[in-house]
Amino acid sequence: MDNNGVLAELKNEMRNSNTITIIVPDRFSFMEHGTYDFESFIRFFDWSYSDKKVKIDLTKCYNANYQALSLLVLYAWKLKSQRCTVSFIESESSTGASEMYRRLGARGTFTVLMHATSNFRGDQFKPLFALRNTDDFKKVIETAQSYTNDFNVEFTKTLRYVLSELLYNTLEHGQSHYEYGDRYHRIPSLCQFSWFKNKNEVSFIIADSGIGIKKHLEQAYPGQSSHEEAIIQAMRPQVSGTFGKNDPYKEKNNAGIGLFLSTNIVRRLNAEMHIVSGNGLVHISPRDITNRRLDSYWPGTFVLVTIKVDGGPSSETLDEMLRGFREEALAEQKNADGCEAEESFYIHIANFFGFFAEDKESAIKFRNERIFPALEQGKKLRIDFSGVESSPHSFLSALLASPIKSLGMKSYKVIKIINATPDIRETVDFIMDENTE
Repeated sequence: MDNNGVLAELKNEMRNSNTITIIVPDRFSFMEHGTYDFESFIRFFDWSYSDKKVKIDLTKCYNANYQALSLLVLYAWKLKSQRCTVSFIESESSTGASEMYRRLGARGTFTVLMHATSNFRGDQFKPLFALRNTDDFKKVIETAQSYTNDFNVEFTKTLRYVLSELLYNTLEHGQSHYEYGDRYHRIPSLCQFSWFKNKNEVSFIIADSGIGIKKHLEQAYPGQSSHEEAIIQAMRPQVSGTFGKNDPYKEKNNAGIGLFLSTNIVRRLNAEMHIVSGNGLVHISPRDITNRRLDSYWPGTFVLVTIKVDGGPSSETLDEMLRGFREEALAEQKNADGCEAEESFYIHIANFFGFFAEDKESAIKFRNERIFPALEQGKKLRIDFSGVESSPHSFLSALLASPIKSLGMKSYKVIKIINATPDIRETVDFIMDENTE
């Protein structure tokens, strides 16, 4: 049996036991022989444990990276949310992962999780933060500001901007929750950053255990082909950055532009950014943007940024960079909006059928006279239910079932439903599923 087979067998035995001991390996880092190896690193995390007693053993690990180690905290929180009892086993050594764990202030892992006003109390040069709200956001930014006082002013301003955009992203889109007592609580996101003097390098990671970029985008853009393609899509300026309770089409000129700007700024610096979400990996560097599919999986998203301090903006200021990027973004958005206007058929249900859209015969007539001709012209449908209080299955099926059946699986890309109440959305989803088998 090869090593992978042995490892799989051991994991299977552990799953069947009530007590699990997870040994952190001697080398615990994103880097392997000078190159990034996210595949091997992410493979370490097994997210399947629930209702187990889990011990995370740090005593065998002597070569670790602070950003990598901080993800063990997020891992422990996720297992805790799955009703596991989690503890860490440390050595008394003044070197290695145990000492780094203490320097991060990670002994406060579960205190921070259970108390919304608590945060980590670690080494000022290797700070670790839980991110739950605007107060936490301010603490991270203030620390980053003091942390970079000796740097070039323009570099500090630029670093702060990129950090702010990524922090906003995880606060808005990286949420996951756990049940404690009779309430649901948020699992915080994490931010950890370090200044490596010998390398003249600043590195920080922002991580969460939320739904991930692909599932998030699919709330407004169904049918993303893969996690890595979803990450690339999220970096485009006209893609909305706010879904869920919010209308993904409101304030479109500003939607999603944060990730577009931050990734482009990183490319102008002597910097690298890695984005991991699900089993997708995207690498942004000054030379190119590459992506690949991983065999392993991260439930949520983490972003790792590494910047050479002497590679900051020189002749070009942050304001100049932003001006150029925004002009580029607005040009792309204008082009996309023009194409969308030509290629889309917008239907405001309340305008045609009232706030109680229930007339099945009117739905059939509208479908035959308006929807099918639009589809024959190759147009996409944007169906807006804002203001509609009631719309039964009979009406929605009369309006949409035949068009969906004619499109098949393409209907997930062609038909977009916006501003629907949960019960209308659920009914439409049922009709979609029923007619695309």
